Amino acid sequence: MSETKPTPSLTESLLHAEPAASEARPERRWSYPLWGVFVASLFIAYHSVVLLVWNLPGKGLNQQFHKTTLDTLQGFAYFNGSRNNQSWAMFAPNPNRDNTFIKVFVEDKDGEIWDFGQDIWGQSRYPYLWYDRRGKVNRNLNAKKNNQQIYGAWVCREWERQHGGEAPKSVSFVRRYTIVPKPKQIIANGGWDPWGDQYKQSEQETITCKTTAGAQLPNDLRARYGLPEIDEKAIRPTVIKTWVDTREAERKKAEREAKLAGRAIEAQVARDDAPAGDVEEQEAY
Repeated sequence: MSETKPTPSLTESLLHAEPAASEARPERRWSYPLWGVFVASLFIAYHSVVLLVWNLPGKGLNQQFHKTTLDTLQGFAYFNGSRNNQSWAMFAPNPNRDNTFIKVFVEDKDGEIWDFGQDIWGQSRYPYLWYDRRGKVNRNLNAKKNNQQIYGAWVCREWERQHGGEAPKSVSFVRRYTIVPKPKQIIANGGWDPWGDQYKQSEQETITCKTTAGAQLPNDLRARYGLPEIDEKAIRPTVIKTWVDTREAERKKAEREAKLAGRAIEAQVARDDAPAGDVEEQEAY
């Protein structure tokens, strides 16, 4: 009796089997039905057009075409919803015309003002080999009250950590900026010093460390850094709401509305079941 050879696995057949001719032919030309090919091609064409127009300059002679095309194709909604949006304002032909720096000043408990050194004014040279991320941080802080409040709270905590747990009074943000001259002016003057004395300044937000949420170093971090503890009542924690909190708030709201609706129905039923004289007395009352 001859032994039956085991059927080789697919891996063995593909990797180790002897080459063999095959007369098999695909039943159809395309791997997917024509309607699927059409839908995929339409989407690729739509995405390519929106991507091309999105990356064109949005100002100057192209401004009207840029806005009209994206409005017609719902390009803004599509790219914002799919997180494909990207600002190209830093590139030509519309680069930034100013250099902005945010200087951070700390007022200690004695009223003395200190530069906390969070800007790159006078430090970077153009052109530069290594990029300092503080430059981008400064641009994101400029004129943004919420960002400055969060960043200022961190500065308050960091000052406490670096100064033996001593809390400062406040943190102030000052914008220092220079206007980039036009190329003709730079050529005519033989160059341009970005760190010269032609800068301008304007005061922005001031954060009070005592009253700002998240601006006090908590006791667990104080214990880690070997700092003395403070009264828990002096710490203003940051309240962070997540989707769980939102879901719970919606659930409680739905319960309250259901209870009110139930009471209204019970009151209506009670009025319908009451004798006519009682109803007239209740209405008169």
